[in-house]
Amino acid sequence: MPQSSSAAGISADLEILPLSRDSHAEWDSFCLNSRDAWFWHTTQWMQYTLHYRPDLEPRSESFLCIHQGKIAAICPLMVEKYAPHDDSAKEFSYGGDTVPAPAVSSDLGEKARRAVVQAIFSHIDTLARKHHVSRASFRISPLVPSFWDSQYQQANPLSRLGYTDISLASQVLDLSRDEQLLLRGMRKGHRADIARAAKLMKAEVLDAASISEESFERYRLLHRKAAGRVTRPLETFQMMYEWIRAGQAILAVATIGSSDVGFSLLSVYKDAAYYSSSCEDPEFNHLPIGHLLQWKAIQWLKRHGIRRYETGIQPLRNQLHSNASEKELKIAFFKRGFGGDTVPFWRGERFYDQQYCLRVLESRSRQYVQSISVEQS
Repeated sequence: MPQSSSAAGISADLEILPLSRDSHAEWDSFCLNSRDAWFWHTTQWMQYTLHYRPDLEPRSESFLCIHQGKIAAICPLMVEKYAPHDDSAKEFSYGGDTVPAPAVSSDLGEKARRAVVQAIFSHIDTLARKHHVSRASFRISPLVPSFWDSQYQQANPLSRLGYTDISLASQVLDLSRDEQLLLRGMRKGHRADIARAAKLMKAEVLDAASISEESFERYRLLHRKAAGRVTRPLETFQMMYEWIRAGQAILAVATIGSSDVGFSLLSVYKDAAYYSSSCEDPEFNHLPIGHLLQWKAIQWLKRHGIRRYETGIQPLRNQLHSNASEKELKIAFFKRGFGGDTVPFWRGERFYDQQYCLRVLESRSRQYVQSISVEQS
């Protein structure tokens, strides 16, 4: 779409179509070219999410916005039943989490872009009424290229669309820096643990050229052993294996002798990566396995031209909309040890049902007050 496209013209001519199997390839091609899209927007991640939490009974309501025969925007969207607050309540969510915010064509000018975004969220409100949805929540990933377009920090864009700010923070490494600078940017203890682990074990990265069904099955089995149970459906592991084969993920593995002692799976898309999953053998988790796995993964990412690596959410302290467990705080501390910048992780929510809003906020308030009591005890 040329930069001169009028906002009024786009609003009048915009056609909204539900995502169908026939349009998956076109949808994914759009994701590759939109500066608002990352792997979370693709149909591959959508299929994963549809299988991830079957208890939520997810159903896709994703749609495309078409203007003059071309995709102007896409909106991943799912209706899920959210039992923790009300067995009959429905939310627009993604595996019980926030939905990736809509992605707009990079060819649109700023005014046309705003018009498309307004049309999208107006349609989301219409779908909420149609499907009796009580709450919608969206997120803007720091891995989407457009997140870095501005040279200064901005307010949460979702707030301008009538959504309440429930933002968090996340940790992102700039891998364009020299390897030695990355090492110096780490916590001193992390550097020492990487050196110690390298003397005790071997680590390598399995990618599209080196992954095998047998090696990935070892990861799945260790994942189950580490958790002490099966945490998610078999189909989700099969999808992860296909991501690696397609170059959309890598799997770092650490071994002692002939035994696997740890794995880390990273999603890789465009010029960015995300720390998605990890597991360690409980018999060896007193060793700094994760430190070496992360360093090997970072080295692989650098060699393959990946610019940014998001290690994950940083719950710096409990908030009314987000109470972190002691385990989550320890994991966040571990991730911060690899350096990088703590950046905004924009999220927003909107309630369509007053009574449901009251129940959710009352539940959050109780949890928050309990966390304060624990801190003060």
